[in-house]
Amino acid sequence: MPSLPLFTGAYLLSLLLFHNQATLPWVWKVAYGTLGENNVVLFAWAAVFLLLGIRGGVSRQVTEKLGWFILGFVMAQLCTGIQAAAHQQAQVPLACNKQTIQSEFRLLEKAFRDNNAQTWLIEHTPRDHDVVTECLVTGARLQTFVENASAYRELLPGEYFRSTVRIKSPKAPLQLEGFDVHRHWFANRIAGTAQFKSKLEQLPEQTTLNPLMWMERVRLQIANTIVTALQNHPEHALVLAMVVGDQGLISPEDREMFSATGIAHLVAISGLHITLFAMLAGKLFNALWRRSARLCLRLPAPLAGSAFGLLFAVLYGLIAGWGVPAQRTVFMLFALFVGQVRGGMQSSWDTFFLALFLTLAFDNWAVLDAGFILSFGAVAVLIFVTQGHYLFIKPKQELIANAVKAQYTVTIGLILPCAMLFNQQSLISPLANALSIPWMSFVSTPLALLGGLVQQPVLLWLAANSLALQRKWLVYFNELNWATLPVHNQPGWINALVALGCLVLILPAGLIPRWTGIALIALLLIPPPRPAQHNFWMTLMDVGQGTAISIQTQNHLLIYDAGPAFNARSDSARRVVLPWMAAHGYERADMFMLSHDDADHSGGAPLLIQKAPPIQFTASIDKQHSLNLLAHMQKSSTSQCHALKPWIWDGVEFTPVGMDTPVHSHPKLLAKNNQSCVLKISNAKHSVLLTGDIEAISEMTLLAQHGANALKSRVLLVPHHGSKTSSTAPFLQAVRPEFALIQSGWENQFGHPHKVVIERYEALGVQRFNTAQNGAMKWRFNHLNLQPEVDNAHQLRRRYWHMHESGAKGR
Repeated sequence: MPSLPLFTGAYLLSLLLFHNQATLPWVWKVAYGTLGENNVVLFAWAAVFLLLGIRGGVSRQVTEKLGWFILGFVMAQLCTGIQAAAHQQAQVPLACNKQTIQSEFRLLEKAFRDNNAQTWLIEHTPRDHDVVTECLVTGARLQTFVENASAYRELLPGEYFRSTVRIKSPKAPLQLEGFDVHRHWFANRIAGTAQFKSKLEQLPEQTTLNPLMWMERVRLQIANTIVTALQNHPEHALVLAMVVGDQGLISPEDREMFSATGIAHLVAISGLHITLFAMLAGKLFNALWRRSARLCLRLPAPLAGSAFGLLFAVLYGLIAGWGVPAQRTVFMLFALFVGQVRGGMQSSWDTFFLALFLTLAFDNWAVLDAGFILSFGAVAVLIFVTQGHYLFIKPKQELIANAVKAQYTVTIGLILPCAMLFNQQSLISPLANALSIPWMSFVSTPLALLGGLVQQPVLLWLAANSLALQRKWLVYFNELNWATLPVHNQPGWINALVALGCLVLILPAGLIPRWTGIALIALLLIPPPRPAQHNFWMTLMDVGQGTAISIQTQNHLLIYDAGPAFNARSDSARRVVLPWMAAHGYERADMFMLSHDDADHSGGAPLLIQKAPPIQFTASIDKQHSLNLLAHMQKSSTSQCHALKPWIWDGVEFTPVGMDTPVHSHPKLLAKNNQSCVLKISNAKHSVLLTGDIEAISEMTLLAQHGANALKSRVLLVPHHGSKTSSTAPFLQAVRPEFALIQSGWENQFGHPHKVVIERYEALGVQRFNTAQNGAMKWRFNHLNLQPEVDNAHQLRRRYWHMHESGAKGR
């Protein structure tokens, strides 16, 4: 067996095991503290390349194979362990959260956002060593949002400035499944976030020979040209993404459309486009090289053309932001070039594993990226069926036939990754790609790239207009009801059988019956787990400072509140609630109960009603409120929660605890918070009381109107996130909870939960659980068992990059 696949396979396996650790072993912290980050890594990789260069070839003896495997495994642990310790060392400590410091920084990168805003990546580079560094070590990278970027237009990547910044630790909400932003920050060496608290004082530019900074300036110049030239064109965001890889201006609706139609891989920098333009550049340089006999005698024209094409691919990849697809393509082209230098003594698998090895060597966290799985997965499947050792599909000259086979193969091969990553499978993807790939490859992308490089607005407008034409068929495909098949999360053993089914469908006909593969893939449609009759499950989603809760019974779903809106583009429905519903197989809720119209409870409500219209929408708002009108438009029935009657779903009792508040009631009682919908859910052994943001006056009113027995519950959603205006002693004496659940943002500006409130619960011996510390929580209430089962995200998903989670306290 060739040594490179053995070494690379061991390296990949080692990385997967390393990134699955809950904590970082002490040995790597000691190694980093003793040896530093760079010297030992450079020495290690020099040794690896030396060994690969000297030995190479095929490992025939078992000891040789074992040696290469152990070497790959150990090298991955060594390089990743020391780098991970360095990344941890750079993280902003919890004790320094929200502290303000004055120091010097270097601008690394600018990314465009809406309304003339930008996101910057800056590096801490203090010149004065007397600056306190306990909170921010030298070289720490911070991400900051700049609202008025035009004020700093002259500041370029690589330049230095002085400013006062307010720093924050890298702490964000964490769900039980889905995207982990902590992992993203850690993999990209982001030590925390910063907010400018003073004007920027630009420092004299230091001499720098860093080519990456110069390339970043080129990227910024091209991006500025595109944004300026196309600021009024609806496709300006897509052109920007295609040329420089900056997707910050693409709207959430467009992202959903690209994902649903299966062309998301073409929106950012596509490996297909880099390969195409590298080949064209190589062919052109080859033709020019052939014109000189002297040059051809020194270096064969095909080799010179390949070298130039590789150089073009590297430059294009750097301009594009050097994402995983760009890395994979450049390294694949490099591997092909190596094979050409060796005289063709290299198989497609050698090329694949060399590209895989180089991608992992350059970025040990690339394996965690969805683009890595999709990119290398697609290439591996294509090699397997077209140029594998068994030649399952022999190469033919028919262009259309081969294109259809390739698209079929990739579609089947990526069914499982798409299901696991996106909870959907695009059924229209083959047709959408058949139209969009040639259109974008031969029309849109060349115009956009050429227009950006030569700074020609006319070419950029032509590219944008071509994309506007493409949008017409994408919108049509996206509106088809059957275009996307929702797929919920399945257990590991089902995913393994689905993977086997995909393999069956790409094997040659006759080996295993095709119906076997189809039957195995159909396992993705097995209904997700649901509570048994009389049982119910409650999930407190981690939405920061806000509330979003799901209640599941055997055949029904209730959503209680929809969390806050984070900005004009994003809210809790898009980020949390809708992905949760997709992961658990729900297209809509039977009831969406909005406790009251406060931003931290209703921010996600409009999108939730629009994207997944509930059967019934109930709230404490006025009949003419915009949310009620929207629900009517979406054909959801509406009602006032205080007038609801009790009901039973699958043996579980739902009891609204409404308030009778005449118009002459105390004005404070009529306020939004105190009008919150209160709901009690119970079975034979368990009861849960959801309280919204009720305050003391509402607590007393509910107690007076319904009595203590109606409020008594084992589990209490702490009113108003633990505000000192709520959780009065008489109310707690009436409810007598055993468990108190708090949904609050970590280090939130309101100080929730308040210390006085915490002391009240502690005095009563109530166990407290806060999403600020635990992340999302899932509570299972079995009517036969007295003790509820609890899962929390920080236990189930704990990894070494969650170094701050155990110390995070909700105030």
